[in-house]
This record gives sequence, structure tokens and C-alpha cells, in this order.
Amino acid sequence: MKFLICLLFLFLSCGKMSEKCEEYKLDDFKFCIPSSWKNQKAGSYDSKVLLFVNKKDSIFINNIDINIVENIILVNSEKEKKDLQEFSQNEISKDEIMIYKNKDFDYSHAVFYKNYYYYDTINGINVLLVFPKKNKGTIGAFFNKNVAGSKFSIYCNNPSEETKEDFKTIFRSVYYQN
Repeated sequence: MKFLICLLFLFLSCGKMSEKCEEYKLDDFKFCIPSSWKNQKAGSYDSKVLLFVNKKDSIFINNIDINIVENIILVNSEKEKKDLQEFSQNEISKDEIMIYKNKDFDYSHAVFYKNYYYYDTINGINVLLVFPKKNKGTIGAFFNKNVAGSKFSIYCNNPSEETKEDFKTIFRSVYYQN
């Protein structure tokens, strides 16, 4: 846990941006995206969605609540896992079903989650930060904890190392303007 806190402190306290970036605004949030990312058209009926792509990844930015909780199904045997997959006609992937050793302990310590979840403040805004535990997972920031009526989310699934670095620039640049 100390390592995660130190990593987060280093992550958020880095010096000036080393790469040029372009400023964008979504509702009352202003942010900067590195110039190497290209803005793509993305639309949604009931929200505003911005999509930025680079060589390997896509960053989604929007103004709605996003459910980032991982839906892991815990079972106690390989047979139960196989039966559940067959019963669902493989609609549930094998990665969504995990075999536990000690259900209460494993569940209470989030052993099966792909991500770390951490609350912090960025530029005076309370935020839920999400970081992948390993190579696969989500990196993101969910700025909806203390801004009346405003929601703002930035996230990317299974980011490359280059994208993880770019997120430092993006996270530091988010401001709420009334």
C-alpha cells in the first residue's frame, strides 16, 4: 500500500508537461490532451462523449456516471466454473469467473480485481483514480464526487506504457470551471 501511495504521489506531483497538448472543454471541465492523440467523432444519445486515439489505445472522456466495478463471479471449483459457462452458452467469459480459495477473505481483499481503486484530489476536485494491477485493466479518473450536478470521466482499458505516461499529463490538466 505504501508503494501505491508513493507511486500516486510521484504520478501527480511530476513537474511541467514535457509534451505539447491541446486544450478541450466538456461542460464545466477543462483539460489538456497530448498532441499525439487524435480527436475522433463519437456520439451518444444522452451524453457527450469524446474519443481520442493514438497508435495503440483509445481514451474515452464523457459526462456521465460510468460503472467501473468489476463483475467477478466467484465459484468454488473448476467444475462449477465450466457448468456456469455452459449454462450461459459462453456469454460469460472464463475471465469473469474465478475460483476462490477462501471466499470471504478473497472477496474482502479484492484479490480477483484487475484494478487498484484510490480516492484523491486533483486541482481541488475529489476523484476516484483507477490503475491496473498488471498489464490488463483500466486506467482512469472519475471526477464526480464533489461537483454539484457535473460528472466527468476519463478512462482507457488495457493501456500501453506510453498511454499510462500520457495520462499523467491529462490528469494534472483537469480543472472545473463554473
